[in-house]
Amino acid sequence: MNAIPFIVMAGLGVFVFYALHASQRYRADAIRALATRSGMHYLGNALPKSLGLDGTPFHHVSKAWNVIDGEPRGTRVMAFDCQVGVGKRSWRRTVIALESDGDVIGHLRVQPDMAIDRLGRWQILYRPKQAFSFRIAGLTPIEELEANLNAVVADSAKISR
Repeated sequence: MNAIPFIVMAGLGVFVFYALHASQRYRADAIRALATRSGMHYLGNALPKSLGLDGTPFHHVSKAWNVIDGEPRGTRVMAFDCQVGVGKRSWRRTVIALESDGDVIGHLRVQPDMAIDRLGRWQILYRPKQAFSFRIAGLTPIEELEANLNAVVADSAKISR
């Protein structure tokens, strides 16, 4: 029996595992840097209990990671990556949540494929689940996440004045 195909397949498996791990680590480092630049805190996998997600598509979050939380310009803002559900039917998204009495996110010009839900004092900005998407893993790219966070924080500062 020839061992070369087995060695090649094992090597390919190790490479894919390493590439996935490296990309997750790169994203975590980039979000940690974003939190620092924005005056927020990187919480890792700890989603604060004050953010209740009942009544949103995220009420069955099975995993949350890259959680950032803070009050830049006096408005509490959270962003996180999450997985909803388990198994083949699960889906992943990046979510931005803003705690405010006003309709801050509703005043923003966000991408047309974004949805906004209101849950008590929280406004939730995300891309809804789609049957097919070209986005890898459904997570928002770091540059777009930073632009959305900056827009939310800037608009909330205008409204709160």
